[in-house]
Amino acid sequence: MKRHLLMRVLLAQAALILMAAEAPPARSAGSAPDEAFQRQVFGRVIGKDKIHACYRRAYDAPHLGRHPQQNVRTMTLLVAGSAEEGADPGYTLALGVTFRKAGTHFETFGGCGSIGPSGAPAAKANVAHCSVDCDGGAIDIRLKDDKSVLVAIPDGARIWKAGSDSEDSDERKRFGTDDKLFRLDRTALTDCLSLVGDEDEKAMLRRGQ
Repeated sequence: MKRHLLMRVLLAQAALILMAAEAPPARSAGSAPDEAFQRQVFGRVIGKDKIHACYRRAYDAPHLGRHPQQNVRTMTLLVAGSAEEGADPGYTLALGVTFRKAGTHFETFGGCGSIGPSGAPAAKANVAHCSVDCDGGAIDIRLKDDKSVLVAIPDGARIWKAGSDSEDSDERKRFGTDDKLFRLDRTALTDCLSLVGDEDEKAMLRRGQ
C-alpha cells in the first residue's frame, strides 16, 4: 500500500515538472515603472491580450476665447499596450484631432517604448515617450491622475486627414503656438472606435478590453 502511494506521489510530481517544462514563456508586464504605468492607465497589467484606454476632451468656446492661439478644438487619444512572449511591453497611440476653423477630422499614430528600465523605481512611471513614424514628431503621454493624462506635442506632429494615405499628407502646420499641452480625461473605449480600423480590435473596445 505504501509503495503504491509513493508511486502515485512520484508520478504526480513528474507530471507537474513536465507541465511546467511545456508551458509557454510568461508574458512580462515589464519593469516596476511599466507595471505602475499600466495599472494607472489600463487598470491592470498587460496579459496575453492587448489592452486599451481612451481619453478625450472637447474645448468649448469660452476656453478657446481665452486661448486665441490654440487651434485644437477636440482631441481623442487611444493608448494600447501589449507584450510579446519573453519581450518587454510596448505601447502605441492613436490620436484624433479637429481644429477650430475646420470640421475635418485628422489623425496620427505612434509607437512608444517601455516606460523604464529594470530596477527603476515605480515613481518614475509617469510618462511614455512616443514618436510618429518618418520623423513625424514626438508625443509624450504623462500621467496626471487616475482619470486624466497630459498630452505634450512640443513641436507639432505629422497628422493627416482621417482615412487618407498618411505618406502623402502632413498637416502639422494646423497646430497653433498654444497647441503644446493638453489635458484629456478618461472616457468609454467606444469613444475611440473611429481611431481603429481592424474589426477584431474594434470588437475588443466594444467588450471593454
